[in-house]
Amino acid sequence: MEDLIEKQKRDLQEKILAKRQQVEFEKTDIDMSKKFSADNTQNPDVSEEFKNFNDPASNVIENGELVELSKSEKELIDLIDKLNKLNKEL
Repeated sequence: MEDLIEKQKRDLQEKILAKRQQVEFEKTDIDMSKKFSADNTQNPDVSEEFKNFNDPASNVIENGELVELSKSEKELIDLIDKLNKLNKEL
């Protein structure tokens, strides 16, 4: 029985590591989108363009990216919760 629990713990730890890497990658991708988006780095030549200069980063990032990041973070929390429950069983 303990061998099964140990195997489950190892599997969960590997999944947690992979999910953390995925979350970090998604965060980095979003940060880079904010920083280097053409919408946010244009030089305002006329006053009309100046209104859009340095718009909030949320205007640059697609909603789907934020939804995917949120989903990944929730999955990571679920995996950590499962690991904590297994640790309590021992």
